[in-house]
Amino acid sequence: MNITIQIPEETLFITKLHFKEVLKEIMLEVKGESSKDDIMTIQETAEYLKVSIPTIRSMIERNEIPFFKRGQVIRLNRWDVNEWMRKT
Repeated sequence: MNITIQIPEETLFITKLHFKEVLKEIMLEVKGESSKDDIMTIQETAEYLKVSIPTIRSMIERNEIPFFKRGQVIRLNRWDVNEWMRKT
């Protein structure tokens, strides 16, 4: 038995994961990665997540939440925090 499947040339196949990555890149480009609102302090993150500052500090110590350091200063990226919330 022979089966023929015809797919138009304009058709594009993409995995859900790849689509999400591309969409994330587009959103960052449109939004502008260097926006000051995207980088939060521990206090701003606590307010954003509606938890206490000690809770955020504990989560950072246990590497439960994404963060980065600039020297001794700890900062959190709003996009990374949102992605982390979606996954947990």
